[in-house]
Amino acid sequence: MKLCGYTPRTTQREIFAAPERFLAVDAGRRWGKTLTGLNWGLEGICREGGPVWWVAPTFSQSKMVYRTLTSAARAGTAHTAIRSASDTELRVEFINGQVFEFKTGDNPDNLRGAGIRRAILDEAARLKREIYEEVIRPAVSDTHGRILFLTTPKGKNWFYELWLRGLDDSDPQFRSWKFPTWDNPKISAEDIAQARASLPADVFAQEYAAEFLDNAAGVFRGVREAIGSERREPEKGREYFAGLDLARLTDFTVLTILNDAAEQVFFDRYNTLDWAVQKARIIRDVEHYDARLLVDSTGIGDPIFDDLARAGLTVEGYKFTNISKKKLIEALMMGFEQHKLRILDEAIQTSELEIFEYEIGKAGLVHYSAPEGYHDDTAIALALAFWPLRPGRVEPRIWI
Repeated sequence: MKLCGYTPRTTQREIFAAPERFLAVDAGRRWGKTLTGLNWGLEGICREGGPVWWVAPTFSQSKMVYRTLTSAARAGTAHTAIRSASDTELRVEFINGQVFEFKTGDNPDNLRGAGIRRAILDEAARLKREIYEEVIRPAVSDTHGRILFLTTPKGKNWFYELWLRGLDDSDPQFRSWKFPTWDNPKISAEDIAQARASLPADVFAQEYAAEFLDNAAGVFRGVREAIGSERREPEKGREYFAGLDLARLTDFTVLTILNDAAEQVFFDRYNTLDWAVQKARIIRDVEHYDARLLVDSTGIGDPIFDDLARAGLTVEGYKFTNISKKKLIEALMMGFEQHKLRILDEAIQTSELEIFEYEIGKAGLVHYSAPEGYHDDTAIALALAFWPLRPGRVEPRIWI
């Protein structure tokens, strides 16, 4: 049984031919992990029986793969082998009585149950270690089942440790591969070149070249090397650029000011202050440097932006969307990578910059944010201040 339209490439055929029980595939984006994993699972249904599990980090990811299976089956002849499919349980039963189930790894306790014949751990590097060690690995013990790990890397975490075992000939149960995105002949050289040119180097190395980075969660590289600027008074003949991130609930208001050499000369951070007090403080500091102010005008920022404009400041609003935030953050990333800015030695700013992280969404878009439970105010304020000074800008440096 094979899904319609899937013909494995030479490198993918190695996975199907491998006799080892534990197969670790480190692959770049769009390499073809989903169809390879689905067909490997279907092969198990035919050869050994089930159950077969697909385990992804989130429910939405598992549901998307379930729909890929059922849609592809309907488009070809595989639908004749399906007895029933449950869109709510994400469960497919075949005419031989075996099942292919699609699970989520957000709660390990929900995965405990009977033994399974094959398991595909989707985006394994983003699953918790205990999903494999405490749930999936024991579940294939009594069945002598097999596990296929499919993932783009995320630093040198538990999956990296497991992947290394597959490179060691002394461990006959494990086998590992590394495939960059361009192993897929359907991805054009032009697309790869565009990604290499437009993405920060570390993002490209991890997401396309499938490289294991020492600190893959970090977005801004070389933060501590950029420390070296000093607080200073405004200097005659210089331009100044301010970025303002406004407090929301438990967040902080942060004002950052850079000179035209991209040196951070001012930093202020506070919360729990009345807006009238905050406004007076912002106006005082921005006017002192005669700075051009870029402010996050999304949501509560709209009326505050209006107040600052009425106060006579040269101010522009920056509306945050997934795309506009991506552009803003990646400009700051390039600033750090190309050593185009110097920052103050502010401990909270350094910490927030270093823990800032990214995720790749299901549509392939990069999303940037602070980890859950942390703040990103200082990073956003710095990015807003740096935006008019960003590397590669083609427009003249005027306020637009």
